[in-house]
Amino acid sequence: MARFLDILVLELKRRLRDPVSLVTWLAIPFFMVTVMVLVFGPSGSTGLPQMKVLLVDHDDGFLSQALTSALDSPQLAEYFDVRKVDEQTARHEMDRGKASLLVIIPAGFTRGFFDNAPLTIQVFRNPQESILPQIGEEVVTFLADSGGLLRSVLQPLTAGVVDLGSDKRPTLSQVTDLSSRIYKLFDNPTVRNLTAFDRLEVKERHPDQKKVTRSDVVGWFAPGIVALALLFLTNGQSQEIQEDLTSGRLVRAWTSATPPAVPVAAKCTALVLSASFSTILLVGALAAALGWRPGNPGLVAAQIFATAAAFSGLALLLRSLTRNPEAGGAAASGVMVGLGFLGGCFVPVIFLPSFVQTVADVVPTGWAVKGFLILEGATWAGSGGGLGWRIAALLATAVASFLLAARLMRRKAEAV
Repeated sequence: MARFLDILVLELKRRLRDPVSLVTWLAIPFFMVTVMVLVFGPSGSTGLPQMKVLLVDHDDGFLSQALTSALDSPQLAEYFDVRKVDEQTARHEMDRGKASLLVIIPAGFTRGFFDNAPLTIQVFRNPQESILPQIGEEVVTFLADSGGLLRSVLQPLTAGVVDLGSDKRPTLSQVTDLSSRIYKLFDNPTVRNLTAFDRLEVKERHPDQKKVTRSDVVGWFAPGIVALALLFLTNGQSQEIQEDLTSGRLVRAWTSATPPAVPVAAKCTALVLSASFSTILLVGALAAALGWRPGNPGLVAAQIFATAAAFSGLALLLRSLTRNPEAGGAAASGVMVGLGFLGGCFVPVIFLPSFVQTVADVVPTGWAVKGFLILEGATWAGSGGGLGWRIAALLATAVASFLLAARLMRRKAEAV
C-alpha cells in the first residue's frame, strides 16, 4: 500500500508540473461553451443585424406616410433602419452597397389608392446580400397586400360619400351618411355572424413561452462539452502511461518486492484523479462565469469521477492494443470522436436522428452526457432515477476496461 501511495503521489506531482497543459485543457471547452452561448443565447436582439432600408416618397400623401410609419414602427424598428432620402441619393448608396433595400413610392399613390387605380411600389434589393433583402421584400409585400385588403373594404363604404383621398375634411352630412351605411352593413345577420368572434370556442390555451436565459443555453451544451473535455483529457494523459510502457520505465518500476499491478494501478488512479480534478475546475468555471447550474455538488463530483474512470479505462484499453504512442493516439482519438458524436457530446442528442438517440443509451458517452443533463434538471433528459444506474454502468466500464488493459500492458511490458 505504501508503494502504491508513493507512486500515486509522484504521478500527481508529475502532472501538476505542467500547468500550461492543464489550463489549455480547461480553456478550450470553456471557450466552446462561451461561443455556443454567444451564438444561441439571448442577447436582447433578434439575432439578425438591423436591415438598412432607403425610402423614396414621391407621393408624400396620407397613405405613403402611413406606410413609412409602419416600417418605422416600434414593432419593426428592431429589424429595420428606415431612412427617407431623395431618389438620386438612394440609388447612389444602393450602388455602393450601403443599404439592403430601396423602396420607391410613386407620385399619386394616395390618390390612386382610393380611386382603385393600379399601383406599383418599386423595391430594389442589394445583390450582394441574400437573406436580409428577401426578408425586407416579404414585409413590404405583406404591407401592400394588407393595403389592398383595406381598400377592398373601404371603397364600397365610402364610394360617393366621402373622398378619402381629398385634403378637404368631410362634412357632417357625409359622416352621417357613412355611419348609416356602416350600421346597415352590421345590421345584416350574415355580417353579424361573420364578426361574432365571441362565438369561437378555444379548445386549448398554451402558456406564454418562458424566456430563454443564458443559464438555459449553457445547460443545452455544457453537459456534452464537459464529457467531451473528459474524453480528450483522458486520452491525452493516457499517452504518458503508454510512453512509460514502450520506453521500459514501467518495467523498471516493477521491483521484485512490488507486484506489477501496483505501479499500473497507481498510474491509472493518478490519471483518473487528475482528470476528475481538472473537470471539477471546468464545471466551477462554467457555473461562476456563465451561470450554469450543474446540480447537487456531491452527485456532480460522483458523476465526474465515474465518467473520468470509464473514459480513462477505454483510452488505456485502446492504447494497449497498439504498438506505439503515435498509433495509440490515432486509434484512441478516432474511437473517442465517434463515441462523442454518438453520445451527444458535440450536438445535443435530442437534435439527432432517432437511431442515434437509441445508440446514446448504450454507450459510455451517452451515459455520461445524460447523467449531467439529469443532474441539471433538463426536462427532456429523463427522470433523475436514471442517474444511479448510469454511474454504475460507467464504473463497471472502468473496471472491465482497466483490467483488460492492464493484462495487455503486462504482456507488452514482459516482451520489452
